[in-house]
Amino acid sequence: MKHTTPPSKRLPGVADYFGQTRKRGFTILELIIVVSVISMLTPLAVIAYNKVINDTKLAKANALVSTLSTAKAAFAADPSTSPAAIQQFNSDPDANFASIAPYIRVKGVQPASEDDLRKLEGFPSTISIVLGTVDDSGFAGSNADQAPAVTFTNKQHS
Repeated sequence: MKHTTPPSKRLPGVADYFGQTRKRGFTILELIIVVSVISMLTPLAVIAYNKVINDTKLAKANALVSTLSTAKAAFAADPSTSPAAIQQFNSDPDANFASIAPYIRVKGVQPASEDDLRKLEGFPSTISIVLGTVDDSGFAGSNADQAPAVTFTNKQHS
């Protein structure tokens, strides 16, 4: 019986029991397997990343809708707001953003316009903000409270 040195005591490059030297590094087969596994996992990571991004956009949009709803309610509840001001707002809510702007604060700043609000919130200009109407039935109006909406639109490149 031939005596061999345990593998932990061998020197690199010294012949083993069968006379072969151990080489360090990866075989081409090992490299192909690793690259294949990585290429199969990459789409899963991209899908997960896109889901996180979309969930974040949705959460920010919902927060903006809540902010706009609160601003509209504060505008309507303010004792200095006249029925005529509410009717003017309801005639074209999106053109009358300035009516509810004093009740909005984003990062401590009052937005001057819907574009300014988008910038302060970090939204691209491709999102659409619809303010909705305020309930004016208490003084013979015909508008029910209509919730604000935030819509994401994709730009089409030609």
